[in-house]
Amino acid sequence: MAGKKGARGKGKGKATKSAVPDVYQDMLSEALPTQSEIPERPLKRRRTGRRDSQVAHISPAASPVEEDEDLEFEDVLDTSLQEDFEGEQDVPAKRQQTAYRDSDEESEDSDGEWQGLNLDAEPEADEPSGDLDLTLVKKPVPQIKAPTVRRRLVSKAEKVERLEKHKMHVLCLLSHLDMRNDWCNDSEVQKSLRPLLDKKMLTFLRPKSTLSQFGQADSLKRGLDQVAIMWRTKFSITARGLRRALWADDEKDLQNFKIDDGEAFDKSDFRAAAKTLKGSRDLGAQLFCALLRSADVDTRLVCSLQPLSFNAGGPAMPKYKPPTPRKTTPDTNDTGQSSEIPGMNFQFGSPSGLAASNLPPRRRLGHPNATAYHMPEMSTPPRPPPKPKAKPIHESDYPIFWVEVFDSAHQKWFPVDPLVTESISKPRSFEPPASDRENNMSYVIAFEDERCARDVTKRYVKAYNAKTRKNRVESTPGGERWWRRAMRPYKRGFTSDADQIEDTELAANEAREPMPKNIADFKDHPYYALERHLKRNEILVSTRECGKVAAGRDASVPGGKKLESIFRRKDVKIAKSADAWYRLGREVKVGEQPMKTVPAKRRPDDIDEDGGNDFEERAGVNLYTEEQTEVYEPPPIVNGRVPKNSYGNLDVYVPSMVPMGGVHIKGIPFTDDETSRAARLLSIDYSDALTGFSFRGRHGTAILQGAVIAAEYREAVEAVIEGFRDERAQAEEARRSNAAVRMWKLFLLKLRIKKRVDGYRDEDEEDDEVEIEDDDEEEEEVYVDDGDEGDDDGYGGGGFFPE
Repeated sequence: MAGKKGARGKGKGKATKSAVPDVYQDMLSEALPTQSEIPERPLKRRRTGRRDSQVAHISPAASPVEEDEDLEFEDVLDTSLQEDFEGEQDVPAKRQQTAYRDSDEESEDSDGEWQGLNLDAEPEADEPSGDLDLTLVKKPVPQIKAPTVRRRLVSKAEKVERLEKHKMHVLCLLSHLDMRNDWCNDSEVQKSLRPLLDKKMLTFLRPKSTLSQFGQADSLKRGLDQVAIMWRTKFSITARGLRRALWADDEKDLQNFKIDDGEAFDKSDFRAAAKTLKGSRDLGAQLFCALLRSADVDTRLVCSLQPLSFNAGGPAMPKYKPPTPRKTTPDTNDTGQSSEIPGMNFQFGSPSGLAASNLPPRRRLGHPNATAYHMPEMSTPPRPPPKPKAKPIHESDYPIFWVEVFDSAHQKWFPVDPLVTESISKPRSFEPPASDRENNMSYVIAFEDERCARDVTKRYVKAYNAKTRKNRVESTPGGERWWRRAMRPYKRGFTSDADQIEDTELAANEAREPMPKNIADFKDHPYYALERHLKRNEILVSTRECGKVAAGRDASVPGGKKLESIFRRKDVKIAKSADAWYRLGREVKVGEQPMKTVPAKRRPDDIDEDGGNDFEERAGVNLYTEEQTEVYEPPPIVNGRVPKNSYGNLDVYVPSMVPMGGVHIKGIPFTDDETSRAARLLSIDYSDALTGFSFRGRHGTAILQGAVIAAEYREAVEAVIEGFRDERAQAEEARRSNAAVRMWKLFLLKLRIKKRVDGYRDEDEEDDEVEIEDDDEEEEEVYVDDGDEGDDDGYGGGGFFPE
């Protein structure tokens, strides 16, 4: 038995020695010196026997359980391990490593360590207490303030340009809405949408006249509710619709702007969308309008126009962000495909060459019998191409397009939105907040099937005069007249009863608008005004207040709030100086005291020559209201003598400033006036008429237009002016005749030159030209029709060669 055991042990040793191939022995010999230079964590072996020779020092307070449970592996080089290791090398001693638990992990198992310890016992005198005093000081974290984006100032010239672009944009949007409304009346579109309505829906949409007023309105709303539910299930939103137009603070910001082409289509695409029922929610509202019109329901197409704002406030276009370069990983090449080692195929992909070359030799040894294993070559299965993800559509929570349906029972229009708000007859739920960057309600236009439009903005906004009106063109000088001209092509030729009822409803909505609660909303309000918002030339003629508004905090006032008086806009009057009223044909009454005195404006020439700011302050300007003035009456013309001012002319700013007994004959401004020439030719007294000034900066140039003469000389002066015009016409005709004669003379001269040049030709050149003409005549053959209609072989066909 002993011999067998020894033989077995001897054979085992040989087998162990021969089990390692020579190739691995060479790799092992290469690896061992490298491991001595590069410290590597030694392989752990299972230690048997008593663990008396521990290198780690355990705290005396710790129990023996801590040795087995709390301590993790300790990487310590033991002398016994070094003796057992084959091929012993001089390995330098490593530092002792000790692993500690985190406080969270110790909280569960640390209770057993303190059992049997007297925590109340005081430490001995010669033993340190072991108390640790820690002073924690919170380090102040520097607060990084976000950079404040200052709004770019808009110059006066840019404001004018923005207003012109705003008007043009509004006209373009009106034309676009008119075109879409016309598409909703297309018979082919309505024919495609009509099958979506079942018999029950049509019954509700067409209430009988025998029903009561409430019954007809309820039947219509029930039918619209069913149609809206059906439309939400049928129509799919796949594109982005109209959104708010924003200004760009910099030209670079326009590079980040992309035009969505989902809605750029013509009428044929609109017909195709009526069959597929896909598109933007704006398109869904338009097709919904066509669907209701196909059922003979009086329907309007309503749109909230989104023009460029002409005000300096409001959001701007997002800043331009340059595209960030894409980072390439070692596992991918420039084309995005994984890079594999040539000649090697792996089932789960191939590792990168960089990672394989950095593996230590000990890790590359692998299994001793790895050479006997032949791994089959397996190619990576091709991955299917990734499906393109649909980009999410981020739009406003409030609609741009919706419809209005006419309730014949109550003779009123009410809104219907089947896709966005999913509401019926709730006009107050359509206005977006001021912070919405995608939608702004300033113009709400409703188009009927007859292509006539109405402005119904007051039905949907809550504060038309306080907020909405400031974003409309009516708030600018002459804006109301321009808006009436813009809407004139879409106006109905007559005013129907429903239009009168609607006008009354919109006026009532404006009258029910409450008083603003914000101080900023009182500025330029058409009905209310604050004293702080009065302009330089505005005067409050009545101190009767109509309310109070909170204007901050004041501890000295009961309640702690400072209140400011509110006045009516009709009590605010425009005041002008005496010179300004004179240019309007009025003068200040005798004995009137000025209502307000404003300081004189500072001029550039007020600064001293030395560059200082000390200058002699001029007297203020006195302002008067219109009630303090009367119509100016100039001195009359006596015995044909026209009165003049110190400059030798007469101020005629308005027609009422023409003196009694005189007449103003107008001429062409900035030219040699015919009236003054005629008056000098007739030797009658006259005075040039000063009609205004043309200002370029602060310098004004007088505009002289026509002259003022006595009324009895009017016919004579007009006859002379007519003679001047006839002479001018004759001179113009003579100038044109002379120009024509010169052109004909030049033409005849060129013909003579050509004739003389043609006479210089040689006889040889003439013979060559004659031969060329003879050859051309021989090539031209004339075919005569012999009248045989049945002969198809001949040439004919009206000058063409038949096939």
